[in-house]
Amino acid sequence: MKIIAMSVNETKRANFDLTSEQDAAISDLRRVLAASSAKDTVIRAVQLASLLASEMRRGNRVFVGRSIEYATRLVLPELEAILPPQWQWLVERPHPWKRQLWIKGRKLLASAVWLDALTNGLSVAEAAANWDLPLAATEEVFTYCEANQSLIQAEADEERQRVFLQGIDVTAK
Repeated sequence: MKIIAMSVNETKRANFDLTSEQDAAISDLRRVLAASSAKDTVIRAVQLASLLASEMRRGNRVFVGRSIEYATRLVLPELEAILPPQWQWLVERPHPWKRQLWIKGRKLLASAVWLDALTNGLSVAEAAANWDLPLAATEEVFTYCEANQSLIQAEADEERQRVFLQGIDVTAK
């Protein structure tokens, strides 16, 4: 099989051998993706893998399920290996639906420190002093939160929805 990868100004021919199992797997994926060719199938698979790897580098995880209540984390060992080293000051905590990280040794979401600093116009050093955290921990919190703003926003939206469903009005007056 010959695969062609295209860039803006040039075309490169990629030749490689496939086992019959690999060729069958590409054919099966082609049918699933309704791709027009094996080349299109491979390019789509590469784009998907790149997207997943990028999201996982940002600290996001992949979940599958019919609804958020029944979502299960999908472990992708091939992509888990490329994750950056664990955060020094941030940790995961078991929670039914929150995925963002917490500050190690405290019952404090990283986003609480970051959003407080943004709301009150605090620098990293001022936020560290305000929350009695080491400067390095606060710097890590800011780095994490800036890279994961969509997750933080999604969880804030989810929290508002849950509070609303309990009959609590949280709209500003």
